[in-house]
Amino acid sequence: PLEISSNDDDDDDKWKNMDVRSSGESSINNFLTSRRGLLLKVAVLIFLPLVMLFRQVSNNSVRHHIENNNNGDLVPPVFGTAHLSPDEFLDVRLAHPHESILITGGLGFIGSHVVDLLLHRGFNVTILDDESNGHNHNPSARELVPNDITVRGDLPPFLTAKDSYYYTHVIHLAAAISVAESMNNPEKYELVNFEGSQEVLRWIHDYNRHVASHFSENPNVDSPKSIKKVVAASSAAIYGDPDPSLLPLEESAPYGGLSPYADTKYRMETLMRQFVRDENEYASDDAVSPTSAVALRFFNVYGPRQDPKNPYSGVISLFLEMALGNKDITILGDGEMTRDFVYVKDVARAIVLALLQEEDEEVDTSFKEMNEVDNGEENATFDVYNVCTVRELVLSLF
Repeated sequence: PLEISSNDDDDDDKWKNMDVRSSGESSINNFLTSRRGLLLKVAVLIFLPLVMLFRQVSNNSVRHHIENNNNGDLVPPVFGTAHLSPDEFLDVRLAHPHESILITGGLGFIGSHVVDLLLHRGFNVTILDDESNGHNHNPSARELVPNDITVRGDLPPFLTAKDSYYYTHVIHLAAAISVAESMNNPEKYELVNFEGSQEVLRWIHDYNRHVASHFSENPNVDSPKSIKKVVAASSAAIYGDPDPSLLPLEESAPYGGLSPYADTKYRMETLMRQFVRDENEYASDDAVSPTSAVALRFFNVYGPRQDPKNPYSGVISLFLEMALGNKDITILGDGEMTRDFVYVKDVARAIVLALLQEEDEEVDTSFKEMNEVDNGEENATFDVYNVCTVRELVLSLF
């Protein structure tokens, strides 16, 4: 408690002479002058500077951690500049020595994210692109730009014994990509999606045989292996407008394409299936390990680097552009249609996992009846997978 007292009887002066003291003041003074009090003073004088120093060091350490970890839980890459979260490269192994990947369409929306992931895990990457669907250049990748998959001379040259750069895998994403445009210009889609894919597969076939023949003549040179696998982008457009009873769609669902785009993607899968048959048939004669193939049917992909100004861009990027501009969002129909939207970084991870999946890994064999090529024990394989979330999103108007 506080005690207020005055030594002057004059009311006008009592506040001037006011003495404020604690009722326990005398006991505190007694303690401080005691032996224990003196020891406490010494302890405070010794430990207080240490506490202050610890706090300063601790604050500096925290500040340093924050300043040098602006990416939170993101993990720095082996190559390149893309910092990725652990979920974004989950189950994607680090590159083995000399693993090198050719990716067509690597400057595009999906392809550029695949390039980031491959570089992050330490792969050597070569991008082949004509820049028709993107300009997402990556200085950490080797570029063959602007090169066209429909022109055989634009595909990578074959190796000589002097080259140290060769290919172990191929990702084929280059394509004409609009359903609407394909209705008005089917010739373009036939040329790029079908004939261009045919050129890429022929190049792989010839590349493997060149490697086998050329390096067998140079026994003193470490022989690069043939291309193990090619993964190519197909599309859910091949299902067309399926019967609701078939939902969620499985890979065995019948073809129902409604556009030249869908037709060329489906026929690309046919090319890949025949390519694997040929690889298995000629492998023993050419002493070349056959190349496996995987077609991935993408559903509605959305995410960063999708250009909303492109008239053929996905609906999510268009919605975001309109919302950010405080403009009305247009939804065709009654808004009750359903779509399966899948995030682009999930698609990139699916592509790389499919590419690196080894033959002895446990995989879903429910679609093997269409993909088996029964020509020996060490066969290449062809597989088709949907890349989706199996979740419906309804765009309702209110």
